[in-house]
Formats: sequence, C-alpha cells, structure tokens
Amino acid sequence: MFVSVLGSGAALPTGVRRCSSQVLNINGFKILIDCAEGTQDRIRQHHIKLQSLATIFISHLHGDHFFGLPGLLSTMHLCGRTEPVTIIAPAGARQIIETTFELSGNHIGFELRFVELDFAEGEQRVFECPRCTVDAFPILHSVPTYGYRFTEVPRGVHVPRVYTYCCDTAYDESLVPHLQGADLLCLECTFADDLADLARERQHLTASQAARLAALAGVNRLLLTHISARYKDPQLLLDQASATFPNTTIAADGLVAEVATKKEQP
Repeated sequence: MFVSVLGSGAALPTGVRRCSSQVLNINGFKILIDCAEGTQDRIRQHHIKLQSLATIFISHLHGDHFFGLPGLLSTMHLCGRTEPVTIIAPAGARQIIETTFELSGNHIGFELRFVELDFAEGEQRVFECPRCTVDAFPILHSVPTYGYRFTEVPRGVHVPRVYTYCCDTAYDESLVPHLQGADLLCLECTFADDLADLARERQHLTASQAARLAALAGVNRLLLTHISARYKDPQLLLDQASATFPNTTIAADGLVAEVATKKEQP
C-alpha cells in the first residue's frame, strides 16, 4: 500500500511543485485523490495506466484541487474508456462537470457516478469495495471541504493499514478523532510558523500546527503537502514540524510513500 504524490504545491504551481493530486495504490487498486491542472500529465510520468483509475476523490472544489478533472475525463473518453468512473466530491461537482461538457460540446462515452457530499458534522462511510473502505469527514476551510480516511480491507492475518488525507484545513483540534489510527497522515502545510496570522485568515495550517495535530492524534507517520510557492527550500517547514512530531516527511512531486504499520517499518 503506497501513495504516489503527483502534485505537492499550494494554489500557485511552480516548476518544482504542481498543485494537489495523488494516487493511492491499495494492493493494486488505484484511487485518484484530488485532480489539479496537469494531473493527467503527472499520471503518465508515473507510468500509471489512466484507465486503471475508476474511483476519484475530491477534497473540495477550489481549482488547485479540481480543475484538472474535466480534462482527465475527456482524455479517458478519447482513449476509449467504456467502464464507469465514480467521483466522490462535495456537492456541486456534478453541475460543474456536466455544464463544462455541455457548453464545450464534449461527449463522454462512459457513465459518471457521482457521490456528492453535503454534511457539516460527523463522519460518514462514502465508499467501500473488496480492497478498502473510505470514510469522509468535514474539515474547516473557506468552502465545503472533506478529509478522507482510506482503510485497507484485511486479508488473512494481515493488519489493515490506514491512510488519511486532510487538505485544505485550518487548525481545529476537533479533527483529532478523525485522524487517529492513521499509519500515514497527509496534512496540508501551507505556511511556516511566522505566518500563523495569514494561515488563520486563509484557513490553512502552519508546520507546527500540522505537527501538533499529528501528535495529538498519535499517528504513525506524517506527510506534509500543499507547500506554498514562497518556500523554494522546504527545510524550514520540516525543521518546525519535526520539533513537535519527529516522524515527518515533506511531500515532493514524484515522491512515493509507503503506508506501513509500526510493525512493518524497519
């Protein structure tokens, strides 16, 4: 079980960091998480078969997490896809996609199955298949936004592994129960600690805030993503986060991170 980071930057893409997208591989079952502009190019660069992606999770409808989806679906059609694609996203995703295709005259030759999320409290099971279950929970941002917990369905005596994705969000300790039990927690880390006021205003996290949430939740490993373009070298962010939560990694485009339990790690 591992995650391939396709884009690790915040709203402004750079030559080093594209905007948010990942592919989670659970024993061969591949899931796309967020789909910024350029995601389909990154999928090819990672040698991931485009047609292997039948399930897509979108955290929220800001462009740096969503604007690549119409193009991706169009390319799937052009490549001959006939199998359905399931899209789990906040309410409004269906309208955006259908309006885009209608006004552009594009036709999609396969079924789009939307699961639109519209709840303000609690946690809900939003997807399950023989490989995994997925629970969504609302997080605090400027538009309706959801985090996702992906739990492997155990096989035999194998311990189920858990990957939790939470991007974008303001600091909110009520998130801790949703983050607990993660073998790998992917949290946004848009700003360094000196920009805490800006982070609060824009409803994002600083490095130390992300690390504190990970520590309170008792997760195994922390992966920081959604890095602002102002940080050419993310070492400052890593230093600040590691002071609170040592088992921290800064995401980079092209990084492949294993989701492993404490027993599985060397």
